[in-house]
Amino acid sequence: METANFIGDIIQLLIEKSMEWRETNNGILAGMPNDDANRLYPGLYFNSLKMDERYPGGESPIENFNRIKKVFGEICDEQNKSNHQENVLVVTHGGVINIIYHILKKKEWTNKSTFFPASNTSIHKIEYVNDNWDITQENIDVHLNL
Repeated sequence: METANFIGDIIQLLIEKSMEWRETNNGILAGMPNDDANRLYPGLYFNSLKMDERYPGGESPIENFNRIKKVFGEICDEQNKSNHQENVLVVTHGGVINIIYHILKKKEWTNKSTFFPASNTSIHKIEYVNDNWDITQENIDVHLNL
């Protein structure tokens, strides 16, 4: 939210917060110091879960994937219905961006998939081109050198 608020202040945009764009809901591990998590839940990591296995009090990798796929599809559908009358800026995390890359590149995603490049604060542009949503600019970070 800090990044979204900073961008919104600079370009004068109203920020809409949505929990749908969050990283995996890791339940009771959220905010827990790593030492405590490792002691209480040894070996419990995102990539150690089965696709349908939930974090205690959280979600499974497949639930995470389906949530991102759904909210991304809703934005694409809204843009198609409005004939792309406005730009949409989504500020989110690398894991979410990785899922979107897998969806758009039509590659199977699992919690063990290799990550596509997504540097901190990088920009990834998605446009409707030739009747398909496509990534037209990937991992842009020139703003970090300004």
